[in-house]
Amino acid sequence: MSESSKKHPLFKDHIEKATRFQLRKPTPNKTNWDKFYKLSSNENLLGASPKALEAMRNALDGVYEYDHYDDYQFQDVLAEHYKQEIKSGQFITANSGVEVLEIICRGLVSVGSECIISTPTFSPYKNIIELEGGKVIDIPLSRPDFQLDVEGILNAVNEKTALVFITNPNNPTGTYIEKNKMDELLNQLPENVIVVYDEVYFHFVDADDFPYAIDYVKAGKNIIGLHTFSKIYGLAGLRIGYGFTTPKIGEYLNKIFRPFRIGTLPIIATYAALKDEEHVKKSQEMVWEGKKWLYQKFESAGIKYWPTQGNFILFESPIPSLELTSKMLDEGVMVRPGDNFGAEGTIRLTIGTKEANERFWEVFEKVGLVK
Repeated sequence: MSESSKKHPLFKDHIEKATRFQLRKPTPNKTNWDKFYKLSSNENLLGASPKALEAMRNALDGVYEYDHYDDYQFQDVLAEHYKQEIKSGQFITANSGVEVLEIICRGLVSVGSECIISTPTFSPYKNIIELEGGKVIDIPLSRPDFQLDVEGILNAVNEKTALVFITNPNNPTGTYIEKNKMDELLNQLPENVIVVYDEVYFHFVDADDFPYAIDYVKAGKNIIGLHTFSKIYGLAGLRIGYGFTTPKIGEYLNKIFRPFRIGTLPIIATYAALKDEEHVKKSQEMVWEGKKWLYQKFESAGIKYWPTQGNFILFESPIPSLELTSKMLDEGVMVRPGDNFGAEGTIRLTIGTKEANERFWEVFEKVGLVK
């Protein structure tokens, strides 16, 4: 074996063996088209919260100095937003929901721990778990309805189980677990297991029986809710999110701290965005109206889709999914193949403005519904 091919003695086995998060092609140069529609990343096509943008403009002169050494003020603002039902100290704030997940796994996953996920789901879970030496146990969603297998999860739990990851509404399927099933799961899990409850799309939910993380946290359940400013508030490029949990778990995870973790502008933007109720309402209305219109279009064309509680729709591709995404991209419409998530033969479509939805359908008819 050559010297260059030998593993360095400081390299950790579990990091070397970890599954790297699947890289995807960057967004192409939008100037190549007269009009480009990115409907692949579940962003808010209304754009960023106007109040957040204004707040950042007003704060630009102050970015030369370090600010927000810790997140105490941010935690207080979040506590006020939740009307003190969740207290300061119960939040875990970070640069994006993904970094919150990294903090959770750093604090709660050990080498040899087992963590349960249910594919198809958010891809980074697997990578983040394995980077801490954890073993991923996949209890797939049931097919063809993509529902959570509660019995399968409970049967998979053992003395090594640390975390159970639940994405609700689920990404990429848009399906959700009802409250009675979530209650059943939480009531039967042993005390040593913590549920990571990723509900970053909760603002778009219109189902009456959707279970919200805040209710379980208030009830003292071993659960960590995950929220982001990337979706409803339109601040994806600022990379800021937070988790919230019981006082006991919150106190422990907040020991994983570094000074000035979140930048000045993201912090300022979140304070303003939380007060921008008008933007939230407009964004919800756009998605709820858009999904009804798209449902009708899919049904009229005989295309199978899964009713969604998110700001996106998963549908069956009438031609090979990678071929469809490529052809649509040639026309200036970018959508995401479900194959990347483990939902082969499907496409995930972000619900956009009326103009964007209509352009999607125009191109889809042209390249996907050719007889």
